[in-house]
Amino acid sequence: MEGASTKGVLSHLSLLEVQARSRKTQPQQPSRVKELKAKVEALLTQRDQLRAEIETHKSLKKLRASMDKQCTHEEEEEEEEEEGMDEDSENSKLLRLMARHTQLKDLLHAHHVIGGYNVTKTRQGKGMCVSLATAYEGVYLETYNLEIDVKPTVRISRHDVPPFIPLNNLAEQSSMQTDIRTLLDPLSQHLNAFAGRKQQLKLVKELHKSVEVMESNVLCSLLVLMFTVPKEKTLVLCSLDYTDRTRCLPTRVHFKCDDKELPDSPQWKKHRSLLMETPVHKALITMRKMGNIV
Repeated sequence: MEGASTKGVLSHLSLLEVQARSRKTQPQQPSRVKELKAKVEALLTQRDQLRAEIETHKSLKKLRASMDKQCTHEEEEEEEEEEGMDEDSENSKLLRLMARHTQLKDLLHAHHVIGGYNVTKTRQGKGMCVSLATAYEGVYLETYNLEIDVKPTVRISRHDVPPFIPLNNLAEQSSMQTDIRTLLDPLSQHLNAFAGRKQQLKLVKELHKSVEVMESNVLCSLLVLMFTVPKEKTLVLCSLDYTDRTRCLPTRVHFKCDDKELPDSPQWKKHRSLLMETPVHKALITMRKMGNIV
């Protein structure tokens, strides 16, 4: 009997424990329902956002097609592509700006891919014209054009590159059949170096009236200047040799004057280094400030 009563007490205690647990879980059910409702609302909001993005993407795609056609055809194409859109609405204006933004991003990417060169198609896509702009110290100078046939093989058909630029050699050394930039990059380097040397010579004549230009060639790869030393009134002949035609700085600087010791003096050795490391028109300004030339 005692064993039976013990079992009965244990069963009763177990039942009470189950009931207590049940009461503890009951208040949590409403919060779980709230949590699920909030999740559903979030998913519905996300769905609406995705639908809006899809519609925006479709509208942008439509506008991009219109803008791309407008670049090659006439503006009348645009009206057909934008039929049903309210051009005066704020949404329409925003979409047009977004489409223009994506169009410009694509153009910039393409411009970067081709190395920053301006390229236009010619002869119904059978050729292309590449414009190579030159600049020095932030100033745009001459622009040269290269017309290239791409079919059946890649070859230069016409150009206005100066004859002293080794265009044929650069073409032979390049892999232009598979990568046109192997020709355009070194050619651009040659042209910009030439434009830079030419611009330096122009600046020397404009900024340094007391410095006489004794000799220069068409390629501006040789420049001979005459300096006057203030104290002794000694004349110094300075030869600048630009043997590396892809650079704007000389590879050799030589002084010559009646005073045999002057070219090898510490001061004029510094001037030699200065002229080899600094554009000539700027180096002359430094030499004048130091009082070594008139």
